[in-house]
Amino acid sequence: MKRRAWMLAAGLAIAATALAATAATAAEGNAPEVSPRVTTVATGGEWTSPKGSGVLRVVIADTGFSHVHSRLWIEWLTVGERGAPRRVARVLVKELSGGMNVLEAGNRRETFQGGRIRLRATHTYSQDSSDITIETGKPGEYKLL
Repeated sequence: MKRRAWMLAAGLAIAATALAATAATAAEGNAPEVSPRVTTVATGGEWTSPKGSGVLRVVIADTGFSHVHSRLWIEWLTVGERGAPRRVARVLVKELSGGMNVLEAGNRRETFQGGRIRLRATHTYSQDSSDITIETGKPGEYKLL
């Protein structure tokens, strides 16, 4: 009987530890922040502000089924003391999220020019293509040109 009680207590302790670890991970915000349907991640360009400087990153994710369209996030990264990049800011480009465009990034030289980001958009229905240019500013700020 003692052995059975001990095994039950050990099993409960292991389950409680696993549950606590899962809760801690969720509390730390380690849940995915972008869609698992990410099609493009590209890093390049540069940003500067009085508080620091770094590089830009674009993340493009496709959504929808028969009418696919893209969502675009811009991230401002800085390099930490140990050389690991650290995200300073991140925004969803809302002006492009409601449209029926599929976004594509070219090579790094075409996509990033200093603080500007150039992407190619193809309309889902008409298949018309256009270029989109975004001017970035300090972390968290951008405007469509």
